[in-house]
Amino acid sequence: MTVRLGLLAAGLVLGGCGPGDTVDPALVDALVELHLADARAALDTSDARRPALADSLRRVALDAHGLDSTALAARLDALAVSPDLAQATYDSVEARLTRERQGPPAE
Repeated sequence: MTVRLGLLAAGLVLGGCGPGDTVDPALVDALVELHLADARAALDTSDARRPALADSLRRVALDAHGLDSTALAARLDALAVSPDLAQATYDSVEARLTRERQGPPAE
């Protein structure tokens, strides 16, 4: 997973984004949930349990979006050749994670 996200970042220096390309909100949702799954697993108190917990949480997140690791890899590979779209996707993921961290707005 980390390698694929690294490839996504590396793709930012390649090729251009077509005029009709738009950020896929379903992919943003999946990437946010994968990141949160890794973060939740990292917080587990048992070092021995973390890898299995991370794998389990990632599978649940992918299943919820009708993806598996192969399909996710294909989606990330597609982004790697469209740097503007990759950057826009990354920005959307980052914005969502920032909102998650901040919690609901104060009333």
